[in-house]
Amino acid sequence: MNSTDTFENLELIKLENISKRFGTMQVLDNVSFCLHKGEIMALAGHNGAGKSVLCKIMGGFIPSDSGQIFFENKEALLHSPRDAYEKGYYVIPQEITISKQLSVSDNIFIGRNDYSSKAGLVHDESNNQKARLLMKEYFNVDIDPKTKAGTLDSVTQRLIQIVRCLDAGAKVIVFDETTAGLAQHERIELFKIIRDLAKRGIGIIFISHIISEMMELTDTVTILRAGKLITVAKTSELTSEALIDLIVGKHVTINQVDKATPSSDVIYSVTNVTTKNNSLRNISFDLKKGEIVGIYGLRNQGQALLMETIFGAYNLIKSGEIRYKNKKISIKSPVDSLKNGIVYLPNRGEKTVFKQKSILENFILLKQNFHKSSFILNQKNDQSFATEMVKDYNVRGISSFKDKIHQLSGGNIQKVLVSRCMSIDPDLLIVYEPTEGIDIGSKEEIKETLLQKARLGTSIIIVTSEIDDIIEVCNRAIILRNGQITNEVDACEENRNLIIELSVG
Repeated sequence: MNSTDTFENLELIKLENISKRFGTMQVLDNVSFCLHKGEIMALAGHNGAGKSVLCKIMGGFIPSDSGQIFFENKEALLHSPRDAYEKGYYVIPQEITISKQLSVSDNIFIGRNDYSSKAGLVHDESNNQKARLLMKEYFNVDIDPKTKAGTLDSVTQRLIQIVRCLDAGAKVIVFDETTAGLAQHERIELFKIIRDLAKRGIGIIFISHIISEMMELTDTVTILRAGKLITVAKTSELTSEALIDLIVGKHVTINQVDKATPSSDVIYSVTNVTTKNNSLRNISFDLKKGEIVGIYGLRNQGQALLMETIFGAYNLIKSGEIRYKNKKISIKSPVDSLKNGIVYLPNRGEKTVFKQKSILENFILLKQNFHKSSFILNQKNDQSFATEMVKDYNVRGISSFKDKIHQLSGGNIQKVLVSRCMSIDPDLLIVYEPTEGIDIGSKEEIKETLLQKARLGTSIIIVTSEIDDIIEVCNRAIILRNGQITNEVDACEENRNLIIELSVG
């Protein structure tokens, strides 16, 4: 039974012929769909398909050029986000947007005129009890409302966000890439929460690039491509393959790649590495030439610290040894790593994406600083190099290399970053969450890029919370838990559930 069956198809929000143009670019073209009470609808499409613009229009952040929006069968004129809030439209973004230094109660009620003093401060005395009751009523969670939100796990922090929306009168909640970076058990918990919201009659718009999530959770799928509505379909009537084809616009073959076959030569070896603060303890693993090893585990188990430590971002190693190409090495800075042919690509953010720089500058950043002596840097060579990278890595959406990189979609930005790392022909590449938050087509292209480089002899370490990345790309999975390596298993389909179970402990 669909979650909408209980509510007799009552319409919550309806869009009719919504169009939007930015300059010469038509980003939405006569998009129409309807979300019903208690429905969980996937809003699917490539990065750049128009999903974010559509949600901003529904949320009153930007106006449409034409078309109408109806909330509960009444036309709504949205001039600001407050107008949308008053209609019951709320968004839970990918980032957890709570104030970690404030209490649970403060995070639920702060900024609400009906719960704040003239100074803008929450009345703790009157709100703590209500906050506790709300968490218990909606999600059967008994929590001290005075607890600082930053001390809670990520799922409970999500609950605080959701309770804030519900108490403010939410009728439609958009979950925008909220599963990105979550461990498997956290996703399961979030899905239970979303299903419970639907049973209460809340309309859910679920945005994700993960096909299995859409297939498992949603009642319907609304697919956009290049700003146009492609179809609205019942999820139960689609296969995963059919859904991918509708999103991409062509047939995409997945899960059928040949993994790289590593040589017997060990290129990189970490032995009993412990950091000065003991956050990482007795870390040991080997990496062979042409091998892809995946670091897998729950969030915040030391993955980022491990990669940054072995890359030299912090001089934190207290004891242990690292050998590279049969020689003991001491990496004290990222420059040392780069000079030794070791490149680290963190997840997309301010450390990797230089938003105020042009696409060209983002392409050539590494080559510019660590180019070979025979490569004379000038604008002509830079343009030629970037043009070659665009072709080799299928980067789309570039009208001019002078444009800022943030104008590209997430998938194409990630391709720029990967190509930047490959520009100095590394012997060892470390990649953090390479497919997080990007469309299915870009995911498959980046996975194939990594496999191709491994086949040519590049050794690769992938840190990922996506079990599919482990199974489809990696040769081995290393389980990291609480700053220690607890297990190492072959990364194969037969071990999928075992890897997940080992990560939980």
